Amino acid sequence: MTVLMENVRHHVEEEEKDWFPEVRKAMGRNRRVELGEQLTAAKTDAPRDPLKVPSATE
Repeated sequence: MTVLMENVRHHVEEEEKDWFPEVRKAMGRNRRVELGEQLTAAKTDAPRDPLKVPSATE
């Protein structure tokens, strides 16, 4: 569990320091806001229980 937590923390740190600034440069504010709105709307359709999601191989 400790190794998993360390890996997740490292991944989050990498995204925040490396990827997010690049995304901000590549996408304008309006597009990021639009994308955020789409994500919020999609959450209502997203499955709540990951075990009920059909397998990609089925």
